[in-house]
Amino acid sequence: MRVVLSDDTLLVFVSDVHIGGAAGTEIFGSADEFMALLGNLGGHPGPVELVLVGDFLDLLRMGDGGRGEELVAATIARPEYQELFAALRGFAKGAGRRVVYVVGNHDAELWWNSRTRQVLREAGLVDMFALSYTASFASLPGQLVYAEHGNQFDPSNTLVDYANPLDTPVGAHVVTELVRPIGAGIAVTRGVDLREVSYVFPLAAIPQWVAGRIFYQFLGQVLRWLLAPLVVVYLAYEGLAAVVRAFGGSLALRPLFLEVAYALGLLVVAFAVVFLISRRTTARAVSTMAAQVPGQAPGPERYREDMAIRELLEDDRAPPMAGTASPMEIAVFVSGHTHAPAMSELSRADGRRTVVVNTGCWLRQLRPVAARMGAPPVYVSTFVHTHVRVRSGQDGVTVELWNHPRPAQRHLSWIERAAIAGRVPSQPTPAAQPQLVARQVVTCRAGNPP
Repeated sequence: MRVVLSDDTLLVFVSDVHIGGAAGTEIFGSADEFMALLGNLGGHPGPVELVLVGDFLDLLRMGDGGRGEELVAATIARPEYQELFAALRGFAKGAGRRVVYVVGNHDAELWWNSRTRQVLREAGLVDMFALSYTASFASLPGQLVYAEHGNQFDPSNTLVDYANPLDTPVGAHVVTELVRPIGAGIAVTRGVDLREVSYVFPLAAIPQWVAGRIFYQFLGQVLRWLLAPLVVVYLAYEGLAAVVRAFGGSLALRPLFLEVAYALGLLVVAFAVVFLISRRTTARAVSTMAAQVPGQAPGPERYREDMAIRELLEDDRAPPMAGTASPMEIAVFVSGHTHAPAMSELSRADGRRTVVVNTGCWLRQLRPVAARMGAPPVYVSTFVHTHVRVRSGQDGVTVELWNHPRPAQRHLSWIERAAIAGRVPSQPTPAAQPQLVARQVVTCRAGNPP
C-alpha cells in the first residue's frame, strides 16, 4: 500500500511483538511496556500512523494453520492480554490515528485467511492490512518511507506466495514441528530447559547455548560435590593436626589429599579439553551442512539482512514486496524479522542517501557474554523493546530508533557469574524512561523538489 501523510504526522513502526502461543510456547511478556508505548502515542498532539511491521501476532505458535480466526479471537480474549488489546483499541479509535498491519512470516495466515483479518477489524484493532508499506509526507513527495517485514531476505523464511496456505518455508516448520512441541517442557539436564531456546540470540547460537549450559552445570557439580568436600575434609584435618601434633604426624594424609586433588583437577581439565574439541567439531559439521543447503551460507549467521538491503538499494532493485515503490526514491527502508535493532546510512554515488533501520522486537533475549580463559560464552537475559519513529522536517525526513529499558532477572549459577566477572552488562533501573538510541536525517538533494 502507498499513502501520502500530512507533514505533522508521526509515523511509528513496531515489529516482532510475537503475542500469543499454545501453552508453554509464548515468548511475549512485556504487556505493560507495550501499553506504555501506546499511551505515549495516544497522547501525541498530531496524527499518528502506527505500522505493525509483521509478527505482531504469532500464529505459528498458536496452533495449526487454518484456524487463525479462532486462535486470534481466543488470544484477544485472554485475561493477560485484555488490557493490552483494550489499549490498542483505544489508540485506534482516537482522532487522527490509524493502525496498519504489514504481514510477516509468523502471521502469514492473516493474508490467506480473510476470516482472521476480519476478527481483528471487528475487534477495532487494525484498520488496514498489507504486505508492504510505502508512505511519503506531503511536502517531501520524492522521499519515500518503505517498510516490509524482512523475512524475504532470509532464505529459510522466504514465502513465494502469501496467498497460498501451502507455502510454508523451512522456518515455519521449525516453529510448528520443533519449537512448539518443546513448549510442553523438555530438559536435557536440570539446568538446560529447552523452552529457553526461543530466547537465544542469535538463533544460530542455540547449539552453543546448550553446550555451554551443560559445561557450566557439569563443572559446577564437580566443584560442589567433589572438590568442596575435599577442601572441607582437608581443612578439618589441618585443624586437628594443629591441635594434636601426633594426629598429623601419624596419619600423614597430606600426600593423599594432594593426589586426590590432582586426579580431580585432571578430570576437570580432561572434560574441558573434550568439550572444547567437541564444540569445534560440531561447529564445523553444522557449517558444512549449512553450505550444502541451497541459499544458505556457512558460518554462524546464515544471512545479513542489512547487507542484503544495502546491496538491493545500491543496485536500484525493487524490494521483494515493493509494489509501486520506486527504489531510487526510498529515503528510509524499515524492516524487522531479525529481532536486532539497528540503524545505518547508505550513501550512493549520485548523492542519494537512504537510512536502513531495523525495528528490533519486544522480547526477552539471551545474549552471549564472552567468558574468561576461553570458556564457553555465558548467555545473559536482557529485554529489547524498540520502535522506530519517522517524521518530516524542514531539512528532510527524520528517523529515530527508540528503546524502552526494562531490567531482566538473570538466573546465573555462581560459576557462570565467575566466568564473566566484570563483563556483565549493566541493568537499567525499574524507573528508566524511553531512550533515543539513534537518529538520522535524510536531507533533500539539491535540485530536487522538497
